Amino acid sequence: MDQVKIGSFIKEIRKEKGLTQEQLAEKIGVSQKSVSRWETGKTMPDYSLLPNICETLEINVAELLGAEKIAGDSVPKKQVTAMAMNMISLVNNKNYIRKIVGAVLSAIIMLVCVVGLYNYEFSINVDSTADLENAINEYHFADEVSADILERQAINNRLYVLYEENDYPGACGLACLEKGIFGNYRMISCEDSGYRWINGTKVTVGKKNYCITYCASDLPIDAYGICGVKEEPGRNQTIDDSELIYKLNYTGSPFLTFTEIENGITISAYHFKYFQNGVEIQDNELEDILGIHYVEGAPNSGTGTAELGLFYVFEAIIILLGIVFIRYFLTDGNKRRTER
Repeated sequence: MDQVKIGSFIKEIRKEKGLTQEQLAEKIGVSQKSVSRWETGKTMPDYSLLPNICETLEINVAELLGAEKIAGDSVPKKQVTAMAMNMISLVNNKNYIRKIVGAVLSAIIMLVCVVGLYNYEFSINVDSTADLENAINEYHFADEVSADILERQAINNRLYVLYEENDYPGACGLACLEKGIFGNYRMISCEDSGYRWINGTKVTVGKKNYCITYCASDLPIDAYGICGVKEEPGRNQTIDDSELIYKLNYTGSPFLTFTEIENGITISAYHFKYFQNGVEIQDNELEDILGIHYVEGAPNSGTGTAELGLFYVFEAIIILLGIVFIRYFLTDGNKRRTER
C-alpha cells in the first residue's frame, strides 16, 4: 500500500469534485491540516474515516486503497483480496504503532517517577556547608538546634558529621547520611547529646564494627579510654561488666574519631575513662572540673530506620507498575483475551 500514491489520489479526486482542503475536511469532520498531510503522503487517514472519505469523494474503498479508478460497478475478486489485505495491514500497522508508543511512554513515565523520587530522597548536597546545616535543622521537627558543622568523616557510603547545637551551648550531635548513586545524600539519623564529655556509639558499616567517639567541648584531660561490655553467650551482662578496650590520646576538641572494634562489644558513653597526667579522673570529679555535666533542655532526636525502607518499597512499586503497563501494551490483544 503506497501512502504517497493514495494521498495523490485523494488530492486528484478532491479537485475533480471542486472541493478545497477546508471543505473536504469539514465534510469528513477533521482539520484542514489532516487533509494536507494525507495528500502529501505524510500520514494515512485513520481506517475509521475511510467510509466518510469514500462517500464524500464518491469512490469505493477499493479505489481509495488502490489509488486508482475502477471501471464499471464490479470489483474483481483479486482486487477485493488486495483491498482486504491493505485494510488489515493498515489496521495492524496503526495498532502496532499505538502499542509501541504506549510501551515507550510507560517506560518513560516509570523512569521519570523512579529518578524523580530518588532525587527527592537523596537531595542533600554535602559540598555546601549551609545545605548540610539546613538538612540537620530540618531533621529536628520540634526543636531548632541551629547546627554548626564541626567535623565530618566518610566511611564507605556513609558520611558522619559532628555538629554543635548553637541554641543549646555545649550540646552537640552526630548526623549520619547515606550517599546516593548520583552523588547527593539523604539523612539517616541525628543523635543529639547534651552530655558535655566524650560521647560514643557503636556502628556497623559494611562488615566492620566501629566505635565512634566525638566531643565538642574542651576538656581538661590528656587521654581517654573506651570502655565496652563484652557480650558472652549464657551470661547476664550488666553495665558494671564494662572494661577498657582502648586508650587514646586527647588532643583537644572538637574531634570525631573512628576506632575499629571486635564484634560482640556494647559501647556506653557513660563508662568512658578519663585521664589527666596519666592518672584516672574519678566520676565525682568530672562535673567539678568542667563546671557543668549536662546541658539541660537539649533535644534528643535519636535514630529511626523504619521509614528509610519505605523509599525502596515505593521505588519497587513504581517499577512493578511500569513493567505491568509495558507488558500490557506489548502483549497482543487477542492473546490477552485468550488468557482471560
